[in-house]
Amino acid sequence: MTGMALNVGILTPFLWSTPSAVNEQVAALAERLTATGHRATVIAPSADRQAVDEAHRRVRAMLTGERARVFLPDEPYPRFFFAGATYAVRESRSLKLIAAPPELIANIDALLEAEDFDLVHLNEPFVPGLGWSALRHAGCPLVATFHANPEKMRPFWSTRPRLRRLFDSLDAAIASSVATRDMAALTFPGAYRVIPPGVDFRVFHPDGQRPPGPPRLVFAGGARRRKGLGVLLRALRLLGDDHPGAVLDVCGDDLQERRYARLVPSAWEGRVRFHGRVPRVAVAGLLRGADVFCAPSFGPESAGVGLLEAMASGAVVLASDIPGYDEVVLNEGTGLLVPPRDAPALAAALSRLLGDAELRRRLAGHALRAVRRYDLDRVAGEVLEVYEEVASRRRHPLPRRRRQQRELFADFHIHSHHSKDCTMPVADILQRAREVGLDVVAITDHDSAEGGLEARELADRYGVRVVVGEEVKTSEGEVIGLFLERTIPGGMSFADTIAAIKEQGGIVYLPHPFDRLHTVPSPAVLRANVADIDVVEVFNSRLAFPGFNELAERFARRYRLPAAAGSDAHVLPGIGTTLCGMDDFTGPDDFARALAESRIVRRPRSRLYLQSLKLLQTTMAGVSRGEGQVEPPA
Repeated sequence: MTGMALNVGILTPFLWSTPSAVNEQVAALAERLTATGHRATVIAPSADRQAVDEAHRRVRAMLTGERARVFLPDEPYPRFFFAGATYAVRESRSLKLIAAPPELIANIDALLEAEDFDLVHLNEPFVPGLGWSALRHAGCPLVATFHANPEKMRPFWSTRPRLRRLFDSLDAAIASSVATRDMAALTFPGAYRVIPPGVDFRVFHPDGQRPPGPPRLVFAGGARRRKGLGVLLRALRLLGDDHPGAVLDVCGDDLQERRYARLVPSAWEGRVRFHGRVPRVAVAGLLRGADVFCAPSFGPESAGVGLLEAMASGAVVLASDIPGYDEVVLNEGTGLLVPPRDAPALAAALSRLLGDAELRRRLAGHALRAVRRYDLDRVAGEVLEVYEEVASRRRHPLPRRRRQQRELFADFHIHSHHSKDCTMPVADILQRAREVGLDVVAITDHDSAEGGLEARELADRYGVRVVVGEEVKTSEGEVIGLFLERTIPGGMSFADTIAAIKEQGGIVYLPHPFDRLHTVPSPAVLRANVADIDVVEVFNSRLAFPGFNELAERFARRYRLPAAAGSDAHVLPGIGTTLCGMDDFTGPDDFARALAESRIVRRPRSRLYLQSLKLLQTTMAGVSRGEGQVEPPA
């Protein structure tokens, strides 16, 4: 996949109309991807009614047939799709997104279906909202980035089971820091790749030689208590008037002045300036003129993109020694770290920095060199490596064949009396297949190929083609091998069983992969072996819940795997209740290609009736397996 242009949807749960660090990272990544020849579409909620109306108009035009896709082919990248607005409630003294209205979900579903993304990148999956609902329907691989320390999302961990299902559907998980990874892994164990946030050095950079004058401090956090502005003001009170002329610029939130202005010590009156929420370019200007950047947070933080931007701007970082921040700042090397909530320690460190210009120059110089590691181009390259690895799991679309005049009808999942839970004699199966108009049947007994081998010997008498198969119960779930010559023992690992199927030149057929009433492989096992899966059973007649078949269909679509169907018949009336209409094939080599243009035909019968008949036949006292076979035709 390396070198191929990717079509990527990048989804953020945060309102695009409200500035946020995550959205800034998303915008920068989309820009870098576009600059390197890829196609990026940002998908986000927005409170901008005009932008949302434009998304509605695009979707309506597509649904009514005025256009084939949401975006026209000649529209430039990166593209932006503002699907609607999200709801928010106040939780733990901060606003958290918890719901997405139906129109937003419907618009995103339409976009995902129409645009044929190679993958979708979900940002901040711990935040409740549109990602939980819409991405269950994505027909492509999924990547997620955990930006914030998940401890912030603890009020929503009651939804952990639903989050677990979303996490299991991910093809790759990225964490912005080791601290974020470790905290996320406590709730969702798995493989994470640590990729820190990037810094745009075109925006954040030193402004040449700093002009002479009193030192300047900058605080650029929010108004929430855990950001530590109150601790910083207590530290200034301890400093008193030891450093006359030093000033503090406070920005980031319009509530800061209302909440904290009365806490400014008298010695610093007129020297603490509240700017409120300011544009990103204004923040960059404040940082370029700063001597010390103060980050006294004592709550959970992640990689601290604000610290990185300050370092890139030539300021010395004075921060709390907390997880996330300690990955960015090397104490006494690229900045200073102090214990959280410790106003005296913070005051002492401030006094030291304000009184020693040489120390500030040394630390700032080391920080400027260290921060190059976070160059946005380099970080985007690391994310692209993840994209390419994930996208490589998808199959290239099989070339369409010219449709043959005669269509074969096949049922690829039938059991015989060689399965312990079935009493159907092989000859009866072939007779029934002929009666219901089947051209091809696959006999797939549990842990035995003997039924298929027996059926192949009788096939010519009934005019039905037989594919020898076996439904193998591995140590990690069930898998079917087609076109086999001998039985594969059960109990091996999923990967070893696949290898045994391939060794015989067979086809790996994945039956009912999401039916929780069967022994099925975990999502992790499926992802690890997806390159070796040849066919996915997207419809199984015996499944109790239709949603299990829908999940299988999404899985096949996500990785562009050929889809098939089977009745999973254990009784004669069940044969042919689901079948594939497909082109002819000569063997395993062209089997998947023949399925590329197949269609699924359903002939539903009562599942209750079929299951009751199965139980009756398998539990009837004195049943003798293999007896009562019909006489084969002459």
